[in-house]
Amino acid sequence: MEPELELSARAQAAFAYLLAQDLERDGDMEGARQALQNALHLDPTPFLSMELANFFWRKGQTAQARTVLKQAMERFPEEQILYTALVNAYLAENMVDQAITTMDDYLRLHPEDIFTRQELANLLLQYARFSHAADILQVVPEADRTPEIRLLLARSKAGLGLVRQAMDQLNLALKEAPRFIEAWAELAYLQENQGDFVQAEKTYQRILELNLDTEEILLRLIHLNVKLNRPDKALSYALANSERESFLLEVSLIFLRENLFEQAKALLALIPEDGGPPEADFYRALAAYDGDKDAEQALEYLGRIPEDHAHYSRTLSFQGYLLLQLERTEEALDLARKGQERFPDSSDFLLLEAEILLNEDKQSQASTLLERAREKWPTDTDVLYRLGFLQEQMGQREQALRTMEEIVALEPDHAEALNFIGYTLAEEGRDLERALVLIETALRLKPGSGHIIDSLAWVHYKLGNFDEAWKNIQSAVEIMPDDPVIWEHYGDIARVLGKKKEAKKGYQNALKFKTKHPDKVQRKLDEL
Repeated sequence: MEPELELSARAQAAFAYLLAQDLERDGDMEGARQALQNALHLDPTPFLSMELANFFWRKGQTAQARTVLKQAMERFPEEQILYTALVNAYLAENMVDQAITTMDDYLRLHPEDIFTRQELANLLLQYARFSHAADILQVVPEADRTPEIRLLLARSKAGLGLVRQAMDQLNLALKEAPRFIEAWAELAYLQENQGDFVQAEKTYQRILELNLDTEEILLRLIHLNVKLNRPDKALSYALANSERESFLLEVSLIFLRENLFEQAKALLALIPEDGGPPEADFYRALAAYDGDKDAEQALEYLGRIPEDHAHYSRTLSFQGYLLLQLERTEEALDLARKGQERFPDSSDFLLLEAEILLNEDKQSQASTLLERAREKWPTDTDVLYRLGFLQEQMGQREQALRTMEEIVALEPDHAEALNFIGYTLAEEGRDLERALVLIETALRLKPGSGHIIDSLAWVHYKLGNFDEAWKNIQSAVEIMPDDPVIWEHYGDIARVLGKKKEAKKGYQNALKFKTKHPDKVQRKLDEL
């Protein structure tokens, strides 16, 4: 009889591995796990470690997968694939710190591994860990810095506020790789953020020369020329690339947001009115209403938008406000009620009904309606802001302040609520330093807002910073020349500075533009 051959441990491991595959295919997961663990015990290799880790991963047992990978890394510290697998396992569960620590550990053992260093820097930049990323990249010798590494180093430097150093790295990258689009784009972005719009425009044009189909770059050029107060040049970029309706619509919206209505209409005219996208009619309505002050024409455009359109709710709401402005109150109210029935999850139509009630001086009914809306949508900042504003109008100032504080807690960048709180505090002469911070924050969020600049002037007035107040109130009346409140503030600030003629002008304009307190303003004028 032939003697039985004794299989080597490696052969037994190979048999166990093949058995595990068969068992998994047959649905015997427990048997497959045992077979794989047996294979790894018999022949502990990086390959079998990865196979067992992947088995646990497929079953959703991620903690066990990580344990297998950690044990394998202790046995095989040179195997990069194990580190990479563990990093991916951590990232899949958003365990970012553990992933970063794992890559750091690997780099301590393999400081010369440029690829892993680059991958770690990429990961760090995704999570805005600029200092760590800069440290990781800074150790790469100058001669070994590829254009890609210089781009990452530039991003980390820029994140730390070292813009000049970031630009130096980008220029070096571009010297070595003149067609490196990402580096050009980063350079243009930094130039734009630094306010160097002219140089940024040149850089964006260079990108266009390298890649003519980049709509994103065209949009940046259009934005830049709008900032530079060159709307016609911005329009020329759009007209030269007007093949796609979606691009024309996107640029039209840029113009509409900047109140460049003629430019928006020029682009919208390129889109056929029959058979064109419904968004074009919505934008035409905006241009007609905001640009031409023609509510009737705006209504006509909105009436062409089909009821099955994805944004029909917004269309209907816009129509309601137009009807209210045209004093077609019954139609507006009917639309508001139908909108509430058709779109019960939208607060727009309940807000519209509240506006109609306010228009009829039914403050109490409007307040009840808005309180009902608040119960249904407790985190809807539009509802809260309208309610807070009404509370102020009804003399419930402390309630209004609490409502506005709710808004800021939900949405810290809500410029109107920040301004409301800051201005109210200034009016009452309390917490003036906080009021100043709130109003300055609001102005950063909405630069050029006449109301917010007026608030800034008023808080400086209350703080005794009269020269600063005067500078700001002059800007406010230029932006909003028919606002009686701003003109009254103008008069008060001018008076305290001894500018009698300007104070008189302020009070006279406050009366001219129908201040709500004519007797009070007249007394101030008489006192001059």
